[in-house]
Amino acid sequence: MSLIACALSSLIVSSGLESREISLFNGKDLSGWTALGGGSWKVKDGVISGTSAKDQPQGILLWKDPVKDFTARCRFRIKEGDSGFYFRTERVDNSVLVHGFQVEVDTSPETGGIYETGGRGWVYKPDPKLHIESGYRAGEWTDLMVTAVGTHYIIRVNGVRITEMNDPAGRTEGRLALQLHSGQDMDVEYKDIFIRKIG
Repeated sequence: MSLIACALSSLIVSSGLESREISLFNGKDLSGWTALGGGSWKVKDGVISGTSAKDQPQGILLWKDPVKDFTARCRFRIKEGDSGFYFRTERVDNSVLVHGFQVEVDTSPETGGIYETGGRGWVYKPDPKLHIESGYRAGEWTDLMVTAVGTHYIIRVNGVRITEMNDPAGRTEGRLALQLHSGQDMDVEYKDIFIRKIG
């Protein structure tokens, strides 16, 4: 653990700023979520399934409430295409539907990196060697954890820290969302989505 991450963790615990964890997906329907744009989001067997064809526009599944500092976790399984776990997003009136940070969820070693939609593009690409340790394989259920406190972000894949950065130019509040990328055949699943607010 880096000195920054250690100090951050100690601050959260000692100050009692961490709230109880709450579920964002009830396993039955999409209550609390809004589907925008292309593709299809459905719930089957306790899983959110997102699919779209390459001739469809971007699709977003947007959570209802904005959040500042938090730790979120979920499990995902991507079979085809380029998805993302968005955080600190804002709704916009154009084809990408939201601006904000996207934790990359795809079939490549870029999974776990951070891309800013409607902003700077890639802000952090992970070292592919880290996925040797994480054991990440497309098509398999994978654990994702995202922590954002102030402008400090940590992304873990299967418990391994893939991304850690301090981003003074970064966003400090916004909504969570799931993505179906435009121009690609998409097949991705999410489940066990939880968040713990900090502060």
